[in-house]
Amino acid sequence: MRIVSVFGGMDYVKQRNQLAVGPVDIIVATPGRLLDFQRRHDISLKKIEVLVIDESDRMLDMGFIPDVRKIIYSTPPKDKRQTLLFGATLTGQITRLASQWTSNPVTVEIEPEQVAVETVEQIVYNVTDSEKFALLFNIIDKQNLERVLVFCNRRDEVRRLAEMLTRYGINCSMLSGEVPQKKRI
Repeated sequence: MRIVSVFGGMDYVKQRNQLAVGPVDIIVATPGRLLDFQRRHDISLKKIEVLVIDESDRMLDMGFIPDVRKIIYSTPPKDKRQTLLFGATLTGQITRLASQWTSNPVTVEIEPEQVAVETVEQIVYNVTDSEKFALLFNIIDKQNLERVLVFCNRRDEVRRLAEMLTRYGINCSMLSGEVPQKKRI
């Protein structure tokens, strides 16, 4: 079984060469890079039997649905392929997309048995946007935390937060789509 991954930030030619070796059973791809390969006629999706769209809710939030739609319309018709959509949340918009992209869709919802491990303390702070940085800085500084992972919603927020933490003497690195893939590894 041949599995090939194609995604942005890595050498296009190397990825194209992997595809050119011969038939591929499974392609794991980001929408943008897959469309790049399609536009350059390096890949055809005409024989796809199973299409898996992971993180469909996040793709919707981040504006990737037009790219996903282009990919779907370049695959066989929905009655000739199996389509699986995965997501943490099932919004009305995702349900509508699922009905457009699938035949006789079935919804499977799984409730987590336990959201957090008992040894993890969870605390919620209700703060305004203008108070977020001060709170984060004080938590890190006052508790002498050395390893902290902070998630942000957008790249510009990641960059801004990393700059502010650095300015206040917190050693940090940022990881986002604008950081080259080689630097992430």
